[in-house]
Amino acid sequence: MALDKKIIILAVDDDADLLELNVIALSAKGFEVLQAKNGKEALEWLDRKSAEIKLIILDIVMPVMDGFEFLESIKKKDDYKKIPVIVASNLDSEADRQAAFALGAKDFYEKVKINPSQMAEKVKQLLG
Repeated sequence: MALDKKIIILAVDDDADLLELNVIALSAKGFEVLQAKNGKEALEWLDRKSAEIKLIILDIVMPVMDGFEFLESIKKKDDYKKIPVIVASNLDSEADRQAAFALGAKDFYEKVKINPSQMAEKVKQLLG
């Protein structure tokens, strides 16, 4: 009997504690979660597993490569730009939201207004 393959999510955040809480919440909903601490690490995951990654949860303010740079990078590759991206950031200005959407983000949440369990539920609803 074939085992059901888990849906793979890429979580990108430099806050190790929040990243771990998101992994726990998403795993509890049945997702497999890949982790990256910045946009550069996220691109490395995409280079290896873009066909399998079904959604990206992305912070904006990170070292090495921030979320905006990451969004700009994935817009340039057909295999990457079709993966939906949810931005979860401490940035909350309308300009930041608009910039994220202009770069292809599907949704934007301010971190203080959504906890990991709520995020996991949003992901489940989005991916079915």
